[in-house]
Amino acid sequence: MTTFQTQLLYALGSKIKVLSELKKVFVRPLIQIAVKTINQEYIEEGILDRISQKYNIPDETVDEYYSVIFTILKIHLGTLSQNIKPAEFKQTLEELKLSSECIDDLSTVVYGQKRPELILGLIQKTKFYPHLIGCKWRIDITISSSILNRVLEPHIIMEWIFNNGKHQIFELSLSKFHQLRHAIATILVDMQKIEKQCASKNILCS
Repeated sequence: MTTFQTQLLYALGSKIKVLSELKKVFVRPLIQIAVKTINQEYIEEGILDRISQKYNIPDETVDEYYSVIFTILKIHLGTLSQNIKPAEFKQTLEELKLSSECIDDLSTVVYGQKRPELILGLIQKTKFYPHLIGCKWRIDITISSSILNRVLEPHIIMEWIFNNGKHQIFELSLSKFHQLRHAIATILVDMQKIEKQCASKNILCS
């Protein structure tokens, strides 16, 4: 499974099931809104409400559809997925049951002339501290030099790679390693919840 597939599946979560419901007729305006959001352009107030009324779709469903479209664009244009090939992008969405017409519209956006502008816009919206782009780890087992030649408690050697080119190497005991795993998993779940709440309540949130 590619990085793009992994990130997309995690970010969409339970919303994956709605991809098969998306139709070109209302997906196109949702894509346009998502593009404006990424580029931090002006968006008319109540635009999602008007889409809801025009296509006779419940408000909460339109919010969910928009969240899905925005998530696909954001994940694809993110740092770790910029080199994904068009064929792989389409195949991933096909496997998630998105219609070919909707896939074509999304592909036109992410691989079109405005791609560099969209990537820059996304970077500007998420420009904070350096973020992690890679992680390597190994188990280090040390044998005591004492007469007993007993094996000491193993520990984890970790190397974190950041998007600014820096590498951070550090040591963790097994117990601390498990605490770190749990803490990261908890943070990721909380971040996903916050993102979904923002996307459904306010189209200007990311």
